[in-house]
Amino acid sequence: MMDVKERIDDFKTLNEMGKSGGVVFFGSSYFSRMNINELANNEEMGGKIYDRSVQGLKLVDSLKLLESGVYELNPAKVFVNFGEEECSSENFNMDEFINKYEWLLLNLYRNCKNSKTYIVSVVASGKNAADANSRLEALAKETGCTFINVTKEAFENLGFEKVFNVLKPYMRVFPVSFAQAMQMA
Repeated sequence: MMDVKERIDDFKTLNEMGKSGGVVFFGSSYFSRMNINELANNEEMGGKIYDRSVQGLKLVDSLKLLESGVYELNPAKVFVNFGEEECSSENFNMDEFINKYEWLLLNLYRNCKNSKTYIVSVVASGKNAADANSRLEALAKETGCTFINVTKEAFENLGFEKVFNVLKPYMRVFPVSFAQAMQMA
């Protein structure tokens, strides 16, 4: 079980070396398993990349980590990914899940005024995950966020490296040159 206080202390220590204006990954199990260090060392990204994800973190506990995990870094972009744990729960309540997600987005909007927020789809299988992704896509449109669909099937077929390639165009914190745009086409 995750110790929230311990994670807050870890994030505060890491943030002492952090720089504002970067990219923050904030989520649960899916993001915590990604090797963000490879992206962080990729010079073509043009900015710092920070992973503030926690294995097994649920939306209900995520608000406790926003201050130390995200706000202190004053990011240019925030990638949010929650729902694996919630969708696999026997007593999953879709409306409650979406309300908590909306509350998380509102808090990000209020405290990270210059950030762009991206909602990355729930990476799980089953009807709950599919329904949650439909609702999250609608929520993204309602709130001015961008929805990135990386389903569990796509993840399993693509692997981490290819998923990075799906996320990379969204992660740049500087304008793309014509040559780079042509490489992405």
